Amino acid sequence: MGRAFTDYLRGYVRIRIVGNSYDRFLNLCAYHRILLWNLEAAEHGYEANLSIADFRKLRDLLRKSRVSLRITERHGLPFFLHRYRKRKVYVAGIAAAFVFMLWLSSHVWQISIDGNLAQTDEVLYDYLEQNGVCHGMKKAGIDCKALAAQIRNSFSDFSWVAVELNGTQLQIHVKEGIFDEQADTDAEYAAGPSPDYPLGNSDAAPSDLVASASGTVDSLYVRRGLAQVSPGDPVEAGQLLVSGTLPIYNDSGEVSSCQYVAADADIVIRTRLPYHEELPIVTREKVYTGREQTRYLVRAGEVPFALPLPAKEYSHYDVVGITRQAKLMEHFYLPLYLCSFRMREYRWEERQGTKEELEAALNTNLQVFLENLEEKGVQIFENDVKIEWTEQSVSASGTLLAGYPAVKRTALSAATQSNTQEEHEEE
Repeated sequence: MGRAFTDYLRGYVRIRIVGNSYDRFLNLCAYHRILLWNLEAAEHGYEANLSIADFRKLRDLLRKSRVSLRITERHGLPFFLHRYRKRKVYVAGIAAAFVFMLWLSSHVWQISIDGNLAQTDEVLYDYLEQNGVCHGMKKAGIDCKALAAQIRNSFSDFSWVAVELNGTQLQIHVKEGIFDEQADTDAEYAAGPSPDYPLGNSDAAPSDLVASASGTVDSLYVRRGLAQVSPGDPVEAGQLLVSGTLPIYNDSGEVSSCQYVAADADIVIRTRLPYHEELPIVTREKVYTGREQTRYLVRAGEVPFALPLPAKEYSHYDVVGITRQAKLMEHFYLPLYLCSFRMREYRWEERQGTKEELEAALNTNLQVFLENLEEKGVQIFENDVKIEWTEQSVSASGTLLAGYPAVKRTALSAATQSNTQEEHEEE
């Protein structure tokens, strides 16, 4: 690609060589470092490509080898400019377009993100904009390695981040790992509870494992640390489960010092999870009338240009927008967008659900909720959810006896380590 572009800028011709001493002519070209490419046999001779500069060196070589040649094709920018030398505005327009394309290629016009589930695209786009990464910025101002590290440090959900520049597109690839912070209770149960500490990390700072919910210890397997509870013991939220302080005994069986580690264990706690869902008996439903219209808008960068179309007024309508970005090649995006907005008219109608429909909907939603928990490794031991009716709604309420790693990590402060060490030295 680079060689072809250079040849085009310099200009080259395709010549036909006719005579009886082809080999002598080719040997002379090689001796004088004259490059011929795409050499092919042709009718009564040979054809090859030759740069303009080398073509001007052939006069003596033709005389010595007693061959003749003629130009069959002309290619490149010099011939193009000569052909249109009288059309200055046309040539100037092409030159301006070329400069404009170079300017476009030096900026980012499309940012793509893939692999994110816990964090939405909108959250990540807002984060990038707050940190100066946005559409239209210069590619030279982006440090892909530093940006990847910054995103990974800012979002604990991401265990791996890669950033690369392809054409005018900035691609961000992420992989999600273990959460570092405990989510709120409802969101945690819906997504499937999981421990908020990295397992098997021997390089972590000294820390303890404590219960994040009240319940009963169902199983306990300690990899590192000192267990403070046993299976079957009741625990309260915040209670110490595995200590990161390991006592070291001397020959007399007395504690002489302590070693501080990052506690690590597989712990399952049985606890009751609250569940509640309520559905109204009478609902308002959208009924589409079949009337719709589509409007178009062209956007250059952030400047919109609405296309003039007749507008119909709807009292209630849904809008579905689709934006398509122009591009020249797979990764060469342009700051030009075509937006279409499809508006569908609807009216509201009240509908009263039957007992069978409402109970089936509640049971289906509960089953989906249980399946999501089981996919996350949560064991369901008991289901105590019941359906209750009122005049205006029906609800499914109760608790679920479940077992899951309701554990969080708490760091051992330097002061705590120092006090513990001093106590053992005094003893």
